[in-house]
Amino acid sequence: MKSIQRTLGIAMFAVAFAAFAAANPVATKSNEPAYNPSTVVDVWGTITAVRQAPAGSPLEGVHLTVKAKTGTFDVYLGPADFLRIFKTNFPVGSEVEVMGSKVKVDNADVILTREVGVGFADITLRDASGMPEWKSWGVEIDPTLVR
Repeated sequence: MKSIQRTLGIAMFAVAFAAFAAANPVATKSNEPAYNPSTVVDVWGTITAVRQAPAGSPLEGVHLTVKAKTGTFDVYLGPADFLRIFKTNFPVGSEVEVMGSKVKVDNADVILTREVGVGFADITLRDASGMPEWKSWGVEIDPTLVR
């Protein structure tokens, strides 16, 4: 009986969180490009550079420069604080697979990463619609929405 109550409690929590998220969408910076599921690309290549865009820039956080057979790409992973959670690094010279939306930022192509694989680590950074996973980390649920 306790197992059923626990399962129902978890289900109610999940439904309440989904309702809260739908009613209170996470605001994104107005100068950030939008993830577009129709422009998703899958790129295999070698990391040639790693840089961190400073706070206040449109895509602040960790960027990779990836050289593939089809060209060189600027790959935006996400905020550095969020990536530290995974305890994975991206050494120059490593082979990497990146799946994400290829968008224009200041007339340059940038891949907004949904999934990245380097070494034995595969990390999902966005959901299928492109919502960044880091947007929901640390978000508290309003207890009045839980019924």
